[in-house]
Amino acid sequence: MRGVRLSRWSMSYFTIAIVSLMLAELVWLSGLGQPLRNIGAAWVLVGVHLTTIGFLTILMLGALSQFIPVLTETELASQTLSGITLFCVASGLTGMILGFLSLPTIPGGILGSIPWLLPTGGALVVTGVIVALVNIGITLRRAWPWQLPAWLAATGLLFLAVTVSVGLMLALSLSFPATYSPTQLMVIAGRGLASHVIGGVLGWLTLTAMGVTYKLLAMFTLSDENRGIWGWIAYISTASGIATAWLARWLDRALLTHIGWAFILVGLAIYLVDMRLLYSQRKRKHLELNAKFGVVPLGFLGIIIIAAVFVHPATSLSRLDIALTFFGLYGWLGGLAVTQLYKIVPFLTWLHVFGRRLGKGPSPRVQDLVDEKRDQYAYYAYYAAALTGGISLYEAWTIVFRVAMAVALVATMDIARALYHAAHPNNGPWQVKPKPAAAAPSPPVKQEKAR
Repeated sequence: MRGVRLSRWSMSYFTIAIVSLMLAELVWLSGLGQPLRNIGAAWVLVGVHLTTIGFLTILMLGALSQFIPVLTETELASQTLSGITLFCVASGLTGMILGFLSLPTIPGGILGSIPWLLPTGGALVVTGVIVALVNIGITLRRAWPWQLPAWLAATGLLFLAVTVSVGLMLALSLSFPATYSPTQLMVIAGRGLASHVIGGVLGWLTLTAMGVTYKLLAMFTLSDENRGIWGWIAYISTASGIATAWLARWLDRALLTHIGWAFILVGLAIYLVDMRLLYSQRKRKHLELNAKFGVVPLGFLGIIIIAAVFVHPATSLSRLDIALTFFGLYGWLGGLAVTQLYKIVPFLTWLHVFGRRLGKGPSPRVQDLVDEKRDQYAYYAYYAAALTGGISLYEAWTIVFRVAMAVALVATMDIARALYHAAHPNNGPWQVKPKPAAAAPSPPVKQEKAR
């Protein structure tokens, strides 16, 4: 953290992200969103975008606003631009949600027909992403040549730009279908949607998560951050495979799609092997909760890799595809996010509140701001719910899926409680008390002259 200020907006990003996650879980458990019945229904689209944009994208952008300056040992280009990004993406997501619920072209809408809402919300999200790219891009430029985590983050941001651009095109086709020919609508709904998912879940979220874990898990486990040739092979194979699969979906080339898919799976498998080496080479023997439970999302990724061998990416969605996507969003990416927040939030709070008190009196350790023994059960419940939810989608157990999402919501609320108390250390021996006001000087005492 040498020479790096704390991001003014990171905690706001994290707050909106956790609230979005809870709203998405509420959509699933209520039964309003039923992905097995109709993946294109209004409430399903609401739940998906609350998860992908509201939870994961906003959280990732907030993390990068602090992670990139730490990585480059320089200041974020602009704190103001970071705030503008948050406003644009959050307000754009709100417009998209209302837009999904007000489109006559998709089933399940409950609002009156307001076709301009969805593309307006999408345009705001695109604007926020462009601002973030400028802000983070300027910061990254100062650190050239880049190390592996920076390459992963930069490539992920590139896929983010592509993903939101395709998403805006999809929004326009849903809102104003008369402006497109039937053939164009079929291409956008088929190839465009597939490339949108590949670019978002794999290109943006997965590559960025890989970059963050290479830095944070190495730092929190006291392992070597320089991963050598295997880390670079994992990056190149995964990124090139995603780019190939994305392009192949647009060109409708099944063989090219399978080649890209194979490169992705090989790259992710090498990444998992490298993560295992990172843990085995660590110097910190006693793992804190974030590092100990950080293994579980990697386990979900391993399940996805094994099961994805049986996926046919050039064909239409099956129950296995939906289940693996759920595992990716809630087990691998979501699990990693809520687990690392358990360390990031107390760490940033400690730096902000107690950092300047070092050497001037008693100060807590970072882990003193949380209660791992109490909070671990929320993570057990969250991961159990994510596992059960994915299995129930594959087996078409609708009621079990809703129960799993109810458990996930309770677990997320408990994690949110722990993060809130870590960010507001106003109780206990480490309470920050205001300095007492200086006492007013007493008036001078007049002394009588001796006669």
